[in-house]
Amino acid sequence: MSFLLSYIDEIESGRIIAGNELKSVLKRLKNDLNDPRFTYDEEPGRIRIEFIEKFCKHTKSPFNGQPFLLELWEKALLECAYGFKMRDTGLRRFNEVVLLIARKNGKTTFIAGIDLAEFFLSKGGTDIVCASNTNEQSGILFEEINNMREQSKALRNEKRSRKNIFYIYSPKNKNKIKKLSAQSRNKDGYNIEVGCIDEVHEMTDSKVYDAIKQSQSTKKEPLIFIITTEGTTVDGFLDNKLEYCRKMIKGEIDDIRILPWLYTQDSDEEIFSDPSSWQKSNPSIGTIKTKSYFEDMMVKARNDLATRVTMMCKDFNIKQLESGSWLTYQDLNNEEKYKLDDLRDSYAIGGVDLSSTTDLTAATLLIIKNGKKYVIPHFFMPSELVSQRVQEDKIPYDIWIKKGLVTLTEGNQNDFSLVTQWFLKMVREYGIRPLWIGYDPWNSQYWVKEMEDAGFTMEKVRQGIYTLSEPMKQLEGDLKNKLIIYDNNPILKWCFSNTQAKVDINGNIQPSKLNSKLKRIDGCVSLIISYAVLNRYKLEYENMIS
Repeated sequence: MSFLLSYIDEIESGRIIAGNELKSVLKRLKNDLNDPRFTYDEEPGRIRIEFIEKFCKHTKSPFNGQPFLLELWEKALLECAYGFKMRDTGLRRFNEVVLLIARKNGKTTFIAGIDLAEFFLSKGGTDIVCASNTNEQSGILFEEINNMREQSKALRNEKRSRKNIFYIYSPKNKNKIKKLSAQSRNKDGYNIEVGCIDEVHEMTDSKVYDAIKQSQSTKKEPLIFIITTEGTTVDGFLDNKLEYCRKMIKGEIDDIRILPWLYTQDSDEEIFSDPSSWQKSNPSIGTIKTKSYFEDMMVKARNDLATRVTMMCKDFNIKQLESGSWLTYQDLNNEEKYKLDDLRDSYAIGGVDLSSTTDLTAATLLIIKNGKKYVIPHFFMPSELVSQRVQEDKIPYDIWIKKGLVTLTEGNQNDFSLVTQWFLKMVREYGIRPLWIGYDPWNSQYWVKEMEDAGFTMEKVRQGIYTLSEPMKQLEGDLKNKLIIYDNNPILKWCFSNTQAKVDINGNIQPSKLNSKLKRIDGCVSLIISYAVLNRYKLEYENMIS
């Protein structure tokens, strides 16, 4: 009997509890079994399942040395990934599998088994890559593969496999298992058949994924497994990949080559009210991950914010920000987009946070229209600092520059005249005219005169707790109520996530950087300044737009 159909039956009967995202995927796969574009062959997946269960053993306590007996969900996933084929070519349908699963559900062991199956079952000359964000993480996966190999007398036979400091290789058919990470100096020159990328939640960009994908360009049946938990990196590789997968699940994108397999909760509330729902993000609960662990975490999470953030993210795959963040990810995330043409001929409020070298310079336009607040952000940074910032901040400034979200100024200092030019461009090209523009007077006297000479009305807003507290609280409320549409700008979203609320004894707040001097909050600060100006001229602005 098909493991995929057995798994679907267990979920449909209620014997296994699954989240709505996985249910939607499985429903579509069940329909695809009758789609004339595809055929379904259980044998390729079954061969790999039998190999793993016969030859692979666990390497970690408390299962060390025991045979690796796959869970039903693992069998269903493997059978599905390898079983669907294109009817017209006979080639495998899926070339990418995205598995989102909570920690301690055996995912690294699962990947290790997959890689070993590919290594021993594939034709000669096959390169298999175990990849991750760091050398350390890819090394953990590589060592798990090797430890599993060494546990088996049949697999460690030197006629079949050997290991050196660079890779595991087969003297007989020349197959290899290699490591790759974002820190690898040379990501080119690979000839990869199967790539397994572990823990992608910390990846800020797609460079590792792209290196694997590009190396597979000559392969007829390439395959990439992306296996991860949720993380705290905002607008990184995982966020973009999950956004794509969720559009597939909703039917907004038709991509028959990617298999999303997402173990997610349907709400935050059910986690604390319904323990049976824990299985939605933890399919191995009760066999690998114990219920007593969850019960202990629940007690701690109710009394400690840091524990709660970690638990929600890592144990239930609900996106979180770092502990101490001013906003939750659910608060700040708004993926609604707009077109600048829709905001033509509008009155706006401006806000600017200037920086000479270290930070970004941020300029913001705030427009109220149809009960919503539309935010147009733009950023500036010195050209000579880009490569340094990419390395230090681990943030894809280079990609944002290519997308036109950042304007570079020549040299190693920001040229504030480019900020003036941006405001003038918005007026001349789109008719978006700021009635007032707020700014912090620090280091701004020459620029303010330039702006006033250009016809703009400038408003001084000092960055103090009494000046920014009320605007910051108003911004928080508007973000939580989804009244702010910022075109899903990744830099502004990142700035939101980096912002901490510094609180005084009277409950006043002001923005500060979260945990690290490398965190940038300039976009958030410029928007708070816009709110401060809006408060001063609220009545006048409302009269103008009405």
